[in-house]
Amino acid sequence: MDDKTKVVFLGSRPLGAFALKLLSSMENIEVVACVAKKPPKEAWWDEDPYFSEYSILDSHDSLLDIDFDFGVSINYWQIMPPELINPPKLGFINLHHAYNLSLRGRHMTARAILNCRESKRWFHGTCLHYTDDGLDTGPIIASKACDITEQDTGWSLFKKTEKLGEELLAEWLPRLCYSKVPVAYPEQGHPLHLSNNNDKDYKFIKDLNEDPLFTYDFVRAYEFGGHFSPAFTIINGKKTYLTISKSIGAEILL
Repeated sequence: MDDKTKVVFLGSRPLGAFALKLLSSMENIEVVACVAKKPPKEAWWDEDPYFSEYSILDSHDSLLDIDFDFGVSINYWQIMPPELINPPKLGFINLHHAYNLSLRGRHMTARAILNCRESKRWFHGTCLHYTDDGLDTGPIIASKACDITEQDTGWSLFKKTEKLGEELLAEWLPRLCYSKVPVAYPEQGHPLHLSNNNDKDYKFIKDLNEDPLFTYDFVRAYEFGGHFSPAFTIINGKKTYLTISKSIGAEILL
């Protein structure tokens, strides 16, 4: 029907699958294209938009010739060009795990844990925003926050933000498919904002005893439920993984 809102979706992982299912359930919505990719063999998740009922496109370049009203990006792995995100009358949205886009780039939950003592920001969260051609930038639609506790790991904090993300999408997607909304703008120039850490040894800690509290925060920041390698140090010339969880079974328990 011509009165349906035409939507394109780009994304991955369980939160992307959640969003796509939500869009599919809306009567006056037509998903006209879906960009996804097959999860890697080591993926920790089972649900993914790649396994949906839709024909899958492998690149946002395929969307440039498609007429659509609204775009949704959830865990999409590339920055989209202006010629894709500017034309739709209802805009293009993204969900990023940082309260009010206060952290950009990679490893948001780890950085939230590592920065909380110094910044006194004992909270993290997620944010729904309109996209522009930057990395995790653009006008903010809505955010939700969660506390960071002394016992949180990167994995436990990530699961909190995933739940908040589902809540934001359930509340706002039905609205955003019909109308653009008033927005706010993220704080600019904060030193904690952006991280593009490409150092292969960013999980390495040299001296466990120099600052025990920092060591504890560092180790739990990079503990992700056993799905990725944790923080490590070198003991007697040997790479030794670090954990605060007995269930992971690393060599040193802090």
